[in-house]
Amino acid sequence: MPALTAPDGTQLFYEVFEPAASPRAAILFIHGWSDHGGRWTGAAQRFQDEGFAVYLLDQRGHGRSEGRRGHLSRFSQLLGDLQAFRRAVRKRQRDLPHILFGHSFGGLIALRYMETQPSDPVVAAVVSSPWLSLAMAPPVWKLVFGRLLADLWPTLAIRSRIDAGSISRDEAVNAAYAADPAVHDVMTPGAWREIQWAQSAVVADGERIESPVLFLLGGEDRLVDSQASRAFAARLDAPAEVRWYPEMFHEILHDPQAEQVFADILAFMASKGGV
Repeated sequence: MPALTAPDGTQLFYEVFEPAASPRAAILFIHGWSDHGGRWTGAAQRFQDEGFAVYLLDQRGHGRSEGRRGHLSRFSQLLGDLQAFRRAVRKRQRDLPHILFGHSFGGLIALRYMETQPSDPVVAAVVSSPWLSLAMAPPVWKLVFGRLLADLWPTLAIRSRIDAGSISRDEAVNAAYAADPAVHDVMTPGAWREIQWAQSAVVADGERIESPVLFLLGGEDRLVDSQASRAFAARLDAPAEVRWYPEMFHEILHDPQAEQVFADILAFMASKGGV
């Protein structure tokens, strides 16, 4: 499995799905929190069959990549990781346009990247269930407790307790998620503080996004606030499209009716991405 070195020396691993013929574009996939790239090989193969080169990154602290599980010292490290990921992809496919594909926490990273890297734009981005805010706010005592621990013990490993039943309408997907040993289900107070900061920054700086963005949102998402993402998309100056799937849960690409989602993504990339 290929690896790249992040700016701070962390080794990050990624999977490669390249078509036999010349690819139309490179899709750089960024998974969600507690997740890993290996859970998205089916989607990668689907796009590969359509002529795209697809690269699934294991984020630092996730999957096979190095880093403390569930911890994040600074959100900006992830932006440096993504820049290094793009350089690694360019070494393989030098002249291909890049399409960012961020799911959940990966969607937050993709949006912040586009806000802060105007000198190296992507041709388009797709964000699936971006984590701009939670579907339900945590109790006040948890927020206060988290703030205290972020200063006193930022690396304390705390179970995220993500409900596997909220992942997809496909029970087989949920069962596989719950049994996957590479899904760490941990978040430290330091990571939570950085994520909250990034969520506020993304919403505040949305006018900086210039590339076209497709938002894929599930109406029955119980993990992130889909309505908040819909409102954010409506405020963007950049070309933004929203596909709203009223009955779908969090992992839209793992839904039993995901073929319609793939069709919507391919149509967007053809029209907005020019590929």
